[in-house]
Amino acid sequence: MRTLEERDALVESATKFYLESRLRDAVEQFKEGLECLSLLPIATRHPTLFREVFMHVEKPLLARDLASLFVPELSPAGSNKRAAESRTICFWRDWLLEVEEGSAELTLEQILIFTSGASAIPRFGFPVSPSIEFLHHQGDEPVRIFPEANTCAIILRLPIHFTYMGFKEKMESGILQSPTFGTF
Repeated sequence: MRTLEERDALVESATKFYLESRLRDAVEQFKEGLECLSLLPIATRHPTLFREVFMHVEKPLLARDLASLFVPELSPAGSNKRAAESRTICFWRDWLLEVEEGSAELTLEQILIFTSGASAIPRFGFPVSPSIEFLHHQGDEPVRIFPEANTCAIILRLPIHFTYMGFKEKMESGILQSPTFGTF
C-alpha cells in the first residue's frame, strides 16, 4: 500500500467481507425461514413492528416487573396465615418501590439474581413460573427471619414480619450477605 486511498479501500473491503460475505449464508437461511412462515414480506414492509423481536432493547428493570413476575402461593382466604401473607406481600411491593427509587442498599437486579440467578428477565420469560412462598413459624422449629430462594425452581420464600422496617432490614441483610454464604 502506497497511499491512504489504498489503505481505505483495503479496510472497506475487509469490513465488507467480515460483515456481508462471511454472514451471507446465515442471513439467507434466516430469510428462508421467515419466508417459510410467510413473515419475510411483512417484516420487510414493516421493519419497526419487528424491531423488538429481532433486536435486543435494554430496558431497566422496574419494581412492577418483579412484583408481577412472582406469583404468591397464598393460604386459604380467612385464615391467620393468609392475613400474614397479605401483609407480607404489601411489604414486598412497597420495598421493591423503595429499591427502585434507590432508597435501599441494593438494586432490583441483585434481588432478581438472588431469586433466579439471572440479572435480567429473559426475553421470553423463565422456563418455570416464578413464585413466592412464605416462611411461617411452625411449632418448635426456629423462626426463619431472612429470605430464602431456590434459583432452580425460581421460588422466593419471604419471611413473615410484623413491621415493615423489620421486613426491609432482614430482606436487605439476607440478600446482601447471600453472595458470601458458605465461603470462608
